[in-house]
Amino acid sequence: MKHVLWGAALVALSTVAHAGTVFSTDFEGPLPAVLSPGVAQVVEVQGFAGLGPAGYQFGGSFLRSPTGNVVTLTLDNLPDHQAISVGFLLAAIDSLDGTGSFPQGDFLTITLDGVQVFRESFANALPTQIQSYMPPPGGELARHVDLGFNGPGSYYTDSAYNFAIEPRLQNLAHTASSAVFTFQMEGPGIQSLDDESWAMDGLTVSVSAVPEPSAGALALLGLAGLGVWTARGQRRR
Repeated sequence: MKHVLWGAALVALSTVAHAGTVFSTDFEGPLPAVLSPGVAQVVEVQGFAGLGPAGYQFGGSFLRSPTGNVVTLTLDNLPDHQAISVGFLLAAIDSLDGTGSFPQGDFLTITLDGVQVFRESFANALPTQIQSYMPPPGGELARHVDLGFNGPGSYYTDSAYNFAIEPRLQNLAHTASSAVFTFQMEGPGIQSLDDESWAMDGLTVSVSAVPEPSAGALALLGLAGLGVWTARGQRRR
């Protein structure tokens, strides 16, 4: 009987868990104090407006960064959790050069607590350039189109992606009470803002909490720990 009770309790425990958003910004107001943008600035999204799934689209303003700059998000006092996820809308702007020796490469690198969790190249300029990033289904919102900024021209097309569904950024193992994310478009080919850049909108971080026992699970655990009394008043383990 005790084994049955323990099994039922564990099932109940495993089915009660909570996930929640611990940080979110759409860059429509002052930058949150936990976000260090480096030299990145909040600007209008221009032609990116409206790209994205219903309820999660580019709009108003986003945080635009030159290549080489590091954007840092530092979160403290996180609730108990087992995993952490980060998502955002990515704007790849103007002549990012992908993978290669010439033009040189531009790679989006994301780290969590100093550990690299994502690094792929992005290419907008020439059709012959190699982009290593292959988005999941539904992840590509625009590709090689003019969405503003430096405007039309073979070297100045733009692309957009939904990184809220990028698997490599979801459910990252994490239990610490603080988390530090960094975002950087880096590589040997970094250039000035008027040549190439990137931006993010709808930046969100969520955690998957440690399972909490339900009332039923606690009752079962109590029975399992105390044993079961027989009709004769004897305690049976």
